[in-house]
Amino acid sequence: MRPKDTHLDREMARALRRLDPPAATPAQMASLARRIVSRATPMLDARRRSAARWWEYAADWAGTLLPLGAAAAFVATACLAWSSAARAPVRQHAVERTALLRVVTNRAPSGDLLDYVLDAHSAEHRDAPSNRETR
Repeated sequence: MRPKDTHLDREMARALRRLDPPAATPAQMASLARRIVSRATPMLDARRRSAARWWEYAADWAGTLLPLGAAAAFVATACLAWSSAARAPVRQHAVERTALLRVVTNRAPSGDLLDYVLDAHSAEHRDAPSNRETR
């Protein structure tokens, strides 16, 4: 460090002290506390007097929750409509009923009834009914 450096440090410290505001006095701090309390008292008293009821909470959120609920209901309806239209409803025992109906109306031999009942999966996927006539 050079001897002139200490001289500059003292000048710099003096300049900074001039720019720095003085610390608040206890009287100023007490005055600030009184102003804060006087302005906050009406709001705090109102909060103390009326504790929020559950319906007030629901009413505050109604502007957000009602549109959200309507959107959720719309999405659920669209999903249900899409899933019901995606595949046709399958009735249980439809293959057996179809085979029995074909045999009763003489559109298929009675042997095919056993084939339909025993091999239901291939019977479901037959393209066209059998054109064989029964004797």
